[in-house]
Amino acid sequence: MDKFVNVKNSQFSQPLFEFSGACAGCGETPYIKLATQLFGDRMIISNATGCSSIYGGSAPSTPYTHNKKGLGPAWANSLFEDNAEYGYGLSLGTSQMRNRIERLMIEALTSDIKPETKSAFEEWLADKNNAEASKIASAKVIEACEKDKSEVSAKILQLRQYLVKKSHWIIGGD
Repeated sequence: MDKFVNVKNSQFSQPLFEFSGACAGCGETPYIKLATQLFGDRMIISNATGCSSIYGGSAPSTPYTHNKKGLGPAWANSLFEDNAEYGYGLSLGTSQMRNRIERLMIEALTSDIKPETKSAFEEWLADKNNAEASKIASAKVIEACEKDKSEVSAKILQLRQYLVKKSHWIIGGD
């Protein structure tokens, strides 16, 4: 989401939900489109079986797309109307991986690391729960870790997909 997006101008942001193939007049799709305009490339969607799983994930097509950087929402379907629990599990797993990154960085800060890496870690730790700031801080962490070549940097690079704060959405039961 652009840092200037708010309620007034949210509709100018690129939607990452297009051409759904849902029934004409479907009331669910405008909300999904809006959610992708607000949180798109940070979204993890847990979908229940129903209409939204048909128009949301019928291979080989999908209404979810990506932005200029090639990033878009992650979408998964769960059977038997347990998408809330499924989505909660996805959220807990993401949180645990981010906590692991935080522990690695805190431990590294107490050791002798390069100043650039230390600065990037400190910025990420300060901004990790701020969605837009975490994108900027994450890019700096990745750049510093790629240059650093230390063991902790290698571990963090393996977990890079969890650096940016995610937004979890549960779409359910039709």
